Amino acid sequence: MKQQWKPPELEEMPVVILSLHQKWWQKMAAGEKVLELRKTKPQCKAPFRVLVYVTGGVGIVGEFICPEVLEIKNFEEAERKSKVPAHDIHNYAAGSRNKVYGWEVADVAEYYTPHPLKLYGMERAPQSWCYYKGEPVPDIMPINTFANMCGCFYNACLDPENQRSANNGYNCRHPEQEERVDGVGECFQWSCPLACPADEEDCEAYGIDYEENEFVLTNMR
Repeated sequence: MKQQWKPPELEEMPVVILSLHQKWWQKMAAGEKVLELRKTKPQCKAPFRVLVYVTGGVGIVGEFICPEVLEIKNFEEAERKSKVPAHDIHNYAAGSRNKVYGWEVADVAEYYTPHPLKLYGMERAPQSWCYYKGEPVPDIMPINTFANMCGCFYNACLDPENQRSANNGYNCRHPEQEERVDGVGECFQWSCPLACPADEEDCEAYGIDYEENEFVLTNMR
């Protein structure tokens, strides 16, 4: 029985950027497509992190972890996992000396805001894939959206042990939250211990309209 892999910390993984059509990314994000077919594979050791660029100028829309790369031998099984018809896989293999690799897809994460390539120091997307060795690029989102996913947000008004109305119920349990009233943490865009406040320049870089005290930058997946 194959052992389940345990990924290292994301920042320790090699990173590649992969170009993908919108319809395949949608199937991947929905959990339907668990294998990506390519004629080549990275030389780095798996697992590695794959940033997905959706073609047509959409941007880098999300990522997944590739725990293993397999040489495809069974086209019917590859069809089931990749959602690519077997006859198309045969044709694809014929153009690559009969060798096709299957990149396993796990832990898919969709970004709230597509990332323009320029944030990665790139002018154009790779034809298939390329290595990325630059700095991590955070996602950008409204503080309310982040509060619903961070695991620390709560309403102190509903806590029977507190029964206080600190910050109108926008409260934070994180131990490093410095904004507090009577010991109850307050959730603000500019005081979040898990994200950084986004300024006007940040919003412009991501192509979104700036609103004061509205957006945060985060590496949380």
